[in-house]
Amino acid sequence: MKIGNFCIDSKTCSVSDESLINYKFKIVDREDSIYIMKSLKNKTEIKNMINAHIEDGVALTKFLYWIKNLKINNLTEKKIEKKLENFRKISKNYLYPSFDTIAGSGPNGAVIHYRSDRFSNRELKEDDLLLIDSGGQYKWGTTDVTRTVCFSNVPNKVKNIFTRVLKGHIAVALSNIKKERNGHNIDKIARKSLKTVGLDYRHGTGHGVGAFLNVHEGPQGISKYNFIELKEGMIVSNEPGFYKKNYFGIRIENLVFIKKIRSNLLFENLTMAPIDTDLINYKMLNKKEERYLFKYHFDVYNNISPFLNKNEKKWLAKLI
Repeated sequence: MKIGNFCIDSKTCSVSDESLINYKFKIVDREDSIYIMKSLKNKTEIKNMINAHIEDGVALTKFLYWIKNLKINNLTEKKIEKKLENFRKISKNYLYPSFDTIAGSGPNGAVIHYRSDRFSNRELKEDDLLLIDSGGQYKWGTTDVTRTVCFSNVPNKVKNIFTRVLKGHIAVALSNIKKERNGHNIDKIARKSLKTVGLDYRHGTGHGVGAFLNVHEGPQGISKYNFIELKEGMIVSNEPGFYKKNYFGIRIENLVFIKKIRSNLLFENLTMAPIDTDLINYKMLNKKEERYLFKYHFDVYNNISPFLNKNEKKWLAKLI
């Protein structure tokens, strides 16, 4: 006999707990109001996340300069993961990774949730694409960023796909959130350029992120199935991609927060790390996209260059 009502949030309550509760009570499924409140970051949390991403951007930029200017020799995925971790450890405010780093070279980059192990750990080759997805927990914030980089001239077909992923990434960044309202609608925008040539990717375009909490945090997100209204203060990832099995993977990921400017809601980049311009077919970008890319790299340079050495600064400046 059931003795009363019991409220649960099905998004966070486990199946085992739900079955135990259901034995004694009638379950009323409601959304946990704290879940929504937690997703709305206050000004202090946003400020601290910005600072954490500048520190993380320094580490990432130094890493990208290092790997793009390195003569590749006996460099394995595990060595790449360790090197990026060492760059992050330079910061006294860095604590530990926000998740296990994904360093997928060549065909391993096509495995969306790849993890290198002693069997899969392959040497990087000059004609590989490297997909590296990583993040850090700093004393005041959480980061999550993906970059895809090349080390030689790549075929135009690959450049064109990378550029289509970039066009989707930029389309998300420039979204009119008041008009689109939720991640379901913005997800469509992210896939548009790929879909015009019959391509797509099998994951959501973005997930909610906590401020020194879970690197994956809801209820907001950018996916086909997320209808949660996007609001000021929410943080999400912007990470469209494309994966060709047994060949390569491409993903471009920034974290963004929702900022209110007058009556508009807009995405503002948190991530400050350069995008590999060697993979871009600029003929495919329109003026709006070119302006966005210029401004993004200009912002990266302004925030990161004071912490770089002379050679790193010169390299970063060339991307603007």
